[in-house]
Amino acid sequence: MSLRRQEREANLEEKCEVLAEAIIAIRPLYIKSNQRQKALLETTIGAAIWYIPKPSNAWTGRISVGVLKAFHPDSGIQKPKFSEEHVYPRKVTARLLFEDQSINGVNLTSLFREKYGRLHFITPDENRFVQPYQRVEVFTTPDAAYAKAGIVLIEVANHDLSLIKKRNQSTIERYL
Repeated sequence: MSLRRQEREANLEEKCEVLAEAIIAIRPLYIKSNQRQKALLETTIGAAIWYIPKPSNAWTGRISVGVLKAFHPDSGIQKPKFSEEHVYPRKVTARLLFEDQSINGVNLTSLFREKYGRLHFITPDENRFVQPYQRVEVFTTPDAAYAKAGIVLIEVANHDLSLIKKRNQSTIERYL
């Protein structure tokens, strides 16, 4: 493992440790709060989750068909973009972490690497379409949210992602 990757992993572990301690410390406040106050605390912890470094395996290997279409050379889009979309919305993650009585730095690090820090790639428009289905009050599963938003995710080989970003037509058409 390279020195840079070791430093990144150590940073991830340190941040997960302090975030777990913060969750434990404010859990009593969270429990006695009303819904609006809980929403604020979930937003705060959700924002902190954004600042935890992405694990080396953050990308799930799934990308939306919309991204593939946008990156196709014949799409008419000059500079296509995609969003790194957390599989689990950050506010949902925050609520789940507040409810997890066993949370500590070690298991938060593991949960972040395996579940809460994982990303799919979708278009910015798809990101807006899926948001209503990712709200804490309605979220059930990641796949259900994407399905309700009409977003189709497919598996893409790691080595093909760079070709897709370069708008390689044959690679994109193989997946479409």
